[in-house]
Amino acid sequence: MPHLFTGALSARSHPNAATVPDGYPFLFGAQYYRAPTPETECWETDLSRMKELGFTDVKFWVQWRWNNRRENEYDFGDLDRLTDLAEKNGLRVTFNTIFDVAPVWLYEKYPDAKQLANDGRRIEPYTVGHRQGGGHPGPCYNHPGALEARKAFMRQAILHFRDRKGVRFWDVWNEPELSFPQRDAQLDRLVCYCDHCRAEFIGWLQRKYRDIETLNRIWGRCYNDWEEVELPRNTETIKDFIDWRLFHSYTMTREAQWRLEMVRELAPEQAAYLHVVPNTMQPFNAVSTCTDDFAVAEMCDVFAATMNNGPFFTPQVLSAGRGKICYNVESHINGGGITTHQAMLGMDDLLHDFIPQIGLGIKGFLFWQYRPEVLGIEAPAWGLTQLDGTDREITRAASRFVRTLAPVSDKLMRSFPQAPQIGIWKSAGNEIFHYCMFRNFDGLAAGVNAYAEYCYRNSYGYRFVNSEGLERLDGIRVLILPDCYYLSQREAEAIDAWVRKGGTLLVEAHAGGYNDDTGRHSRTLPGLGLDDKWNLREKNTTSTFRLKLDTQEGVNVRLSEDAAKALRDFGVSGGPYVPVAMRNGDILWGALRYAELDAPDADTLGAFRPGTACIVRKKIGDGTLYYCGTNVGEGSFKNKAAFDALLGEVLRTGNAAPTLGARGGVRADALYERDRLNFIALRNPGAEARPVSLGFEGRAHGLFSGLEIEGGREISVPAGFCDLFTVEPE
Repeated sequence: MPHLFTGALSARSHPNAATVPDGYPFLFGAQYYRAPTPETECWETDLSRMKELGFTDVKFWVQWRWNNRRENEYDFGDLDRLTDLAEKNGLRVTFNTIFDVAPVWLYEKYPDAKQLANDGRRIEPYTVGHRQGGGHPGPCYNHPGALEARKAFMRQAILHFRDRKGVRFWDVWNEPELSFPQRDAQLDRLVCYCDHCRAEFIGWLQRKYRDIETLNRIWGRCYNDWEEVELPRNTETIKDFIDWRLFHSYTMTREAQWRLEMVRELAPEQAAYLHVVPNTMQPFNAVSTCTDDFAVAEMCDVFAATMNNGPFFTPQVLSAGRGKICYNVESHINGGGITTHQAMLGMDDLLHDFIPQIGLGIKGFLFWQYRPEVLGIEAPAWGLTQLDGTDREITRAASRFVRTLAPVSDKLMRSFPQAPQIGIWKSAGNEIFHYCMFRNFDGLAAGVNAYAEYCYRNSYGYRFVNSEGLERLDGIRVLILPDCYYLSQREAEAIDAWVRKGGTLLVEAHAGGYNDDTGRHSRTLPGLGLDDKWNLREKNTTSTFRLKLDTQEGVNVRLSEDAAKALRDFGVSGGPYVPVAMRNGDILWGALRYAELDAPDADTLGAFRPGTACIVRKKIGDGTLYYCGTNVGEGSFKNKAAFDALLGEVLRTGNAAPTLGARGGVRADALYERDRLNFIALRNPGAEARPVSLGFEGRAHGLFSGLEIEGGREISVPAGFCDLFTVEPE
C-alpha cells in the first residue's frame, strides 16, 4: 500500500460527477498578490480593471514570514485592504496560505527545526526567485514546535477572514513538496534525516510491521529493537528506501489533513482545497517532492493544480480528483523571466491551452499572475498586462474568453465527460523502485507517457490508476501496466480478478518481479503467483544491452524486404532497444528488458528470435491478456506506427471507443449532463486540415469560431483549430 495513513479523513467527496456540489462556481481570474508585489499604488486600479475585464476571482497569498514577523504577532493589514477592494469590485477571494517561508523568530526559537539533508547539510533559510521574502524552504514538517507555530498562524488567518463575505476558498498549500532544494531527486540532497523524522519514521514502521521480527524478515536485517533501525542512506537494499520515501509521503498527507480540517472547523462556509503540481515524475515525483496526489485530493472539498494543456497534467489531476470539481488555479501560460521575456500570446494560444482542459473536465482557471513580476529573476514576465498595467493582446483575449463562456458557465458546471474506458497504472512504490535502479524516472515516465499520449492523440478517454485504484476499476475496459516490475500481492490479485471478469490487460516485462510484501525478488516471472494463474512464464530474461544484434539474422521471419532493410539500416547491436518482429510485418521496438515467453495456448504476436515469443495474446478467464517481454511503451518512439498498431488492437479487443468516434488526429472531448450531450471540445493541433465525423445527433455551434457542425457528417477541421461547441439536439 502506498501509505500507512491512520488518520480519519473528513473529506466532502463528490464521486457522482453528474451532480454539482452546491455553490461551486466556474472560476476565472488571477493570482494577484505575492508580497511585496504588486505594490500598493497598483491595487485599486488593477482590481477595478479585473472586474471590467469580466474576471470573477482573485487569489491573494497569506505568507507566514510576511504576516507573522514576531512570535504571537499577526499583521494582515495588507490583505484587509486587498479584500476590501475585491469585495468592492465583486470579486471572489481565494486565500493561499504559504508556509515554506518561515519567519526569522522560528529558527531563533527552534534551531533544530531546519531540514537535514542526506549528506548531513542543514538547509539554512534563504531567498529564491519564487519566494523573494526569504525563509525558504521552511522547517521540517515533523518538528513539533514548528508544527504548532504553523497551526497558530493558520488559525489566526482563518479567524481573521472567516466572516468576510468575499472570501470563498482557502487554498491551504501551494504546490506541496517536501523541500524545493531537492526537487531534482539527487540522492545526497534528499531530506529529511533529522532526529524528529527518525522518531516519526520508527513509529510509522511499528504501525506498519507490528514487531521487529517482521521488519527484519522483510528488510533482511537483524535488529534487536526499534532503536537500532538505520535511516536508509542509499537505494541499494530497495525495500527500506521505498518505505523511507513512502513515510515522507505520509508526512505530507498528514500535513495536508490538519490544514484542510482547520478550515472546516473554523470557517465551514468557506471551501478548503490545496493545489498540486501533478506528479508526472518530471519534476514532481514520489522520491523528492513526495506528494501523493490521490491521497491529498481525497481530503479536499475541490481539487486543483498548477498545469497547462496536454496528455499528462490534466488527466493526472482529474484521475486523483475522482469525480470532484477540479480547477486549474495556476495557469503558467504567461511564463518567462529576466532572460526570456514572455511570449506574445493571443486568443488562439488561450483557446489551445484552456479549451482541451475544459473538454477533459476542468471547471475554471486562475492565471499566474495578473500583473507581471518586477522583483527578482521572474521579472518581467508571468503577467496578463503590460508592466505598467495596461492591456496586452492576451489581456483582451482573456476578457473575451470569460465573457464568451459566462452565459454557459452554469451548464458547464453541470456537464462532465463520460467515465474513461482505459486505465494506465501508476504506483508510488513502483516509481520509487525505478529510482532505486536508475536514480531517475526517465524510462518509466517515457513508458507511461507513451500510452497516455496515444490515448490523448486518438481521443480516447483514459485515467491514471494508483495502487488502491486497482480495486475500483468500474467502467475500465482496458488496463495498461507500463514497466510494472514492483507489485504487491494485493495488486496482483486485483489485476488477475479484473482480467478474469472480462477485462483486456496489457502488461510489460518482469511483472511483479519485485515483491512488495516480502521485500525480495520473485523466483519466477511474472511474480506473485501470476505465472501459475496465467500459465505463462518468462524465460531467458536479460538486458537488451546483452543481446547480439550485429545482423538482422535471427529475427523471426515473415518480414517484408522493407522491414529487413530497416533492421540492416539501424545496424543494431546490443543497446537500450530491441527490435521485435510482429506477425503483421511491423518492427516494434522494446526497451531495456527482454524475455522470451513460455505461454501455452497463447497467440504469438511478436518475437526477436525464431521459434520464440516475446509478445503474446492469451485468454484469461473471460478476459484477454497481452503480455510483452519488453517495455514497448519506452521503445515506442523508434516506430510509432508499429506501437500504434499494437495498442490499437488492444483497445479494439477491449471494445474501447474514441470520444464521439473521432479519428484522424483531431482531438474531441464531450461533456454530458447525465445522458444529454451539452458540449464538444474540438482541437486540430496539426499544420494541415483534417477530416472528422463526430457521432452525435443534432447540431453544434462553435462559441469562438462560429463554425457549425452537424452530427454524423464529415467536416474539415482547419489547421490549428480549437473551439468549444454547444450542442443542440435535433
